[in-house]
Amino acid sequence: MHDEHQVNEEDKLRQALARLGAGSTSRAPKSRPAAPTAERRRRFVRDGQVVVEHQGGRGIAARNPSQEDQEEIERLRQSVKREQRRWEEAERSLMEVRSQLKAFETREAHAKIQITELNRELRENQDAIQTLKACLHQAREQAAEAARRAPRPVGRPRKEPVGDVEIAEKEPAEQEPVQWWVKA
Repeated sequence: MHDEHQVNEEDKLRQALARLGAGSTSRAPKSRPAAPTAERRRRFVRDGQVVVEHQGGRGIAARNPSQEDQEEIERLRQSVKREQRRWEEAERSLMEVRSQLKAFETREAHAKIQITELNRELRENQDAIQTLKACLHQAREQAAEAARRAPRPVGRPRKEPVGDVEIAEKEPAEQEPVQWWVKA
């Protein structure tokens, strides 16, 4: 157990020297591979010893991102830009659809107003037609009643109606065409 402790101490010294930039004094391979701290076998602390555990989080944050990390960051940025463009396009489409909806609602309202006006005008025209039909029917009844009550002429009817002859005389006689090619 004492040998294991000594090997462990040497490994720690080599690591410390490597961090400072100086090479290690001996090129001996590590006696055991570095296992994650969660899997490492823990030892009990003895009198006069201090347990030091290093957390890996600080070392990772301090190092520069690798090429893979840079590519991943760039890929994620491109993905964010694509999503922003999609969102902007969706917003534009939404605005266009809303304006079209407003135009359709306006057309619908105008059509409803026009239908209402045309229905009112139709009712007025139908009422006027009914009134005129009633007046016509009443006028026909009055004419029939007047015809029944009017006195009938007594005697023989005339051969030539007097009114027709007078009307014919009033009409101007048609002019005969001039035959200019015939010499008189």
